[in-house]
Amino acid sequence: MLRLSFLSLIYVLATLLTVRAGPLVERQLSTLTTAQINSFNPYALFAKSAYCDPATTQAWSCTSCSQLTGFKTVASGGNGGSVQYWYVGYYPTFSSIVVGYQGTDPSKFEAILTDLSFIPITPSQSLFPGLPSAAKVHGGFLNAYTASQAAVLAAIQQAASTYGTKKVTFIGHSLGGALSVISAASMKLRLGSSYTFKVVTYGSPRIGDRDWASWVDSNLDITRIGNKKDPVPILPGRSLGFQHSKGEIHIRNSDSAWVNCPGNDNTASGCTIADTPNILVSNVMDHLGPYNGITIDGC
Repeated sequence: MLRLSFLSLIYVLATLLTVRAGPLVERQLSTLTTAQINSFNPYALFAKSAYCDPATTQAWSCTSCSQLTGFKTVASGGNGGSVQYWYVGYYPTFSSIVVGYQGTDPSKFEAILTDLSFIPITPSQSLFPGLPSAAKVHGGFLNAYTASQAAVLAAIQQAASTYGTKKVTFIGHSLGGALSVISAASMKLRLGSSYTFKVVTYGSPRIGDRDWASWVDSNLDITRIGNKKDPVPILPGRSLGFQHSKGEIHIRNSDSAWVNCPGNDNTASGCTIADTPNILVSNVMDHLGPYNGITIDGC
């Protein structure tokens, strides 16, 4: 069971990472249909499976794994602390390679330090060739990605060769969501236009600055799902220069409807910032879901 001991940590950060309601123009929202909501269930199960240790995902033997029939694991790794768990495999239902990243395990001190190391840094051109030099990324997230990037890259290339596809889907919850976006960006820049990339995240924090978000908006297909008053999607604060990329789907606090919130950090009523204007009115339990009945609370 994913423990919630990081609640106190989040509240300690409140004064540093408070979200300011900016002058962004509100845009018209649209509500997802039941069929559209249900279509995200496999992604939530993949995100939940990423909390399982490498032996479990290699054998694909977890409870959520059993609901994703046909998935073939190519490689798994990580230690859950300094290196987040990850897995790469092929899912015939998507006709896609799937890369899953674990979120923060609050029982691992190294994982907590990753979240706290929020000073933005410039990604290296060796891992992000051609990324605009002005773009900056959360230092802890970037270092966490770097720790497993070589093994993940090799596994993606192996899966592409074995299964004859260059379609890659990155999935993760919380810190795992941030790693999914960073990984997709790096892989796109290194593997080139013959590959296609899709990213689906749950409860993901902000990852980088405006220049980073602008590049992501132009180059990646991202859906980021946030639940009600989850505090993590409003961290780190916009007052520190962080900005979300586009692709927000917010599960509203009032009626649990799923709504598309266009643009970057949409301030319209029914979107994340309006439901959770600051950390003090958040509910950390919402970070775990449920996401259409699926709770992401560990393996």
